Amino acid sequence: MQFSLPARRFTLPAVVAAFATLIAACGGPEVTLTGTVVDQYTGKPVPQATVAVGSNQSTTSSSGSFQIQNWSTRDTLEVNANGYEARQVPLNSQHDLQQPKPPSVAIDAIALRPNTLSGTVLDQYTGKPLAGATLHASDTVSATTGPDGRYTLSGVPESFSLSISAPDHETWQQQVTKATSMDARIRPTVLSGNIQDQFTGKPLAGATVKVGDATATTDAQGSYRLNNVPKEGTLNVSADGYAEFSQPLSQTAQINATLRPDVLQGTIVDARSNQPVHNATVIATTSLASSDVAYTRLDNSADGAFKLEGIPEQGFVQVLAPGYKKAVVELKQGSVPTTIRLEPFYIKSIYVTAAVASNRKMLDEYFDLIDKTELNAIVIDIKSDLRDDLGTVYYDSQVPIVKELGTSRPHMDIKDILAEAKQRGIYTIARVQVFSHDNALAEAKPEWAAKDRTTGGVFADLPGPNIHYDWLDPWNQNVWDYNIQLSVEAAQMGFDEVNYDYIRFPSLEFSADDKSRLQLSKDTSTAEERFNNIATVLTKAQRAINGAGAYLSVDVFGYAAWQPFGLIGQDIGLMAEHTDYIGPMVYPSHFVDGELGFDNPAQHPYEMVYESLKKGAKQVAGKRALLRPWLQDFTLTWVPKNRIVEYGASEVRAQIKATNDFGQAAGWILYDSANTYTEDALEPEK
Repeated sequence: MQFSLPARRFTLPAVVAAFATLIAACGGPEVTLTGTVVDQYTGKPVPQATVAVGSNQSTTSSSGSFQIQNWSTRDTLEVNANGYEARQVPLNSQHDLQQPKPPSVAIDAIALRPNTLSGTVLDQYTGKPLAGATLHASDTVSATTGPDGRYTLSGVPESFSLSISAPDHETWQQQVTKATSMDARIRPTVLSGNIQDQFTGKPLAGATVKVGDATATTDAQGSYRLNNVPKEGTLNVSADGYAEFSQPLSQTAQINATLRPDVLQGTIVDARSNQPVHNATVIATTSLASSDVAYTRLDNSADGAFKLEGIPEQGFVQVLAPGYKKAVVELKQGSVPTTIRLEPFYIKSIYVTAAVASNRKMLDEYFDLIDKTELNAIVIDIKSDLRDDLGTVYYDSQVPIVKELGTSRPHMDIKDILAEAKQRGIYTIARVQVFSHDNALAEAKPEWAAKDRTTGGVFADLPGPNIHYDWLDPWNQNVWDYNIQLSVEAAQMGFDEVNYDYIRFPSLEFSADDKSRLQLSKDTSTAEERFNNIATVLTKAQRAINGAGAYLSVDVFGYAAWQPFGLIGQDIGLMAEHTDYIGPMVYPSHFVDGELGFDNPAQHPYEMVYESLKKGAKQVAGKRALLRPWLQDFTLTWVPKNRIVEYGASEVRAQIKATNDFGQAAGWILYDSANTYTEDALEPEK
C-alpha cells in the first residue's frame, strides 16, 4: 500500500499513532479480529455460527470463537446460526476496535437470541404422541406435529403465547418466554365407549349418556361418543328399565359400562285358576326386615300386569294381594319369574291379648289349638288392652317416639313368638288400637288427645267406677304417625298383617252428656269430613305397612257393614280403597232387637252374619279390600236375663258356616275378650 504524509513536521509518537490507525482502518493483516458467539438465553457458546465481515467469513468453533482477517471499522459484522435470530454488529460501535494493537483485537461477545421452539405434543391421558396438532406462536408462525408428535416453530419472538389445537382435544395455551423447547400434554375432550346389559351382555341401544352438558345416545351396537367433555364431572348412563350408572371421570377417553335391569315386569295370577289377580301391591326390599325401595300397586287391573321400577341388585320381591298368601321371591339374576302365582288364603283366626302373649307357656297352648284344628292364624295385641296399663306397647319397641315417651315395656319376646309361629306355619296379625284404648299415649301426650270440656282433661269413655278408656284426637296427625311407625316396626319384625281397631271417631249417639263433653281439635265436622279423615289415615298407613311387607286390616262396627256410619266416620266403601281387609264385628248379640225381623238377633247367628256380609259386600264391590268378619265366641251377659243367649259350639259354628257359605269373604276371626274359645266349634286340621 502506498501513502504519503502531508508536508508538515510531525513528532515521532504522532507518526506511529497515525500509522497504526491507518493500518486498522485498512483492515490490514497485521490485526486479527477475534470474538465469541454465545446463546443469549443460556450464555453458552454457539458453535457452527457463520460470522462475516464483507466477503470474509469465519465459522465458530465448539467454544463459539471465531477469527476474521481483513476487516475495517467501517464494516458491519453479521452473525447467522441455525435456530437463532441473525445479528448485525457495526464495528464502529465497538470501542476496543478503534485503536487495535497487533496481532489481534477482540470484539465483545456476540449474543444470539434463539428464535426456534421445538418439542413433542402428547395425549394427556395415554401419553402417546399426538400427530396433526397445530401450533401457533403468532399470526405468522405456525407448525404441525408429525407422526411422532414432534414440532419445530421457527422465527418465534422472545416472548409469545403458544397455542396448540388438535381434533377431539382441548385447546392448550401457555405464555412462553426465553425458551427453546417445550413439550405439551393435551387433554382429550371426547369420551367414547360401549353400554351393555349386565345380565345378557347384549349391546344396549338408546341409552342416554351424559357428562355435564355433553349428551349422547347409544347406537344399535351400544356405542356412544361424547364431544366437548369437561375436565371434571360424572358420567351418567340411563336407560328405560335399568338402574342408572354413574362414574366420576378419570384420565381416560373411554369408559364402558354395564347397566343392571331394575324394572321387573310381569303378571300376577291365581295359582289355582290361573286367572289374573286384580288388586295387589308389589314391592322390592333389600331384606325381609326392611321397607320398600321399589313399590307399585294394582287396582282393579284387568290382566294382573305390573311394572316395578327401581328394584335393587339384591333383595326380595314381595307381592301382597287380599285373599292370597304373600309371595316372596329372592332377587337373583335370571331367577325372578315374569308370572307370579299367588296361593289363595282363607284366614281362620283367634284373638289373644298382650297379657296372654307375654306368657309363652299360655301362648303355646293357643298355638297347639291352631295346629290341631282348622285354625291357621292368630291376632295378637301389641298394645295392652288391660285396664291397668291400657295402650302400653308390650315389647321393647325401638320406634323413636315410643322410646322418647316411654310407652313400651319388654313383656313379650316378639322375635321368639314370631319365629315359633312361622315354624308352625301360623299367619300372624298384630292388633293396634288407634284412637281409643290407648291411655298410655293419651297420658304421655295429652295435647294429642280429645279434650273433656267439663274437666279440662282428656276425654274418655267411662264404663264404670275407676275405669276410663281415653280417646286420642282423630284429627291429630301425630297420633297417626305414632301408630303408623309402630305398625311398620311390627311388619318389619315379621308380622304378616297389622290390624287397626278403634279406627274411628267416638260414638256419642248413646249419651247426650258425652256430646257436651267432647271437644276435638276440629270441633265441628260433617259426616263426609269424618269419612275422608279416616280414609286419609288409612291411605298413609297402608302405603307404609304394605311397603314394609305386611297387609293392613281395619275393624268396623257391625252396623257399618250395613251402611256408612257418619257419626264415627266409618264408610267401608271408602275405607276398602285404602286397606286390604275390612273386619266388621258382626256379633249377633250386638244387634238391636227387631233387626232383620228377629225379636232377638242373638238367637239367629247364621242369618245375622250372612245378611250382614251381603250388605257389606254391596258397599265394597269393585274395591280393593275383602270382607273378613269378627265372629262371636262369647256370651253377652250385660243384657236382660231373658235376652241372654248362651253361645256354644253350635252358635259359633253357625257363624263360621254363614261366612263360608257367603263365598265372598276372605275368612273369619273368633273373638272372646277372655280368650276362651270353643274348640268343639272348630273342625280338626285337614
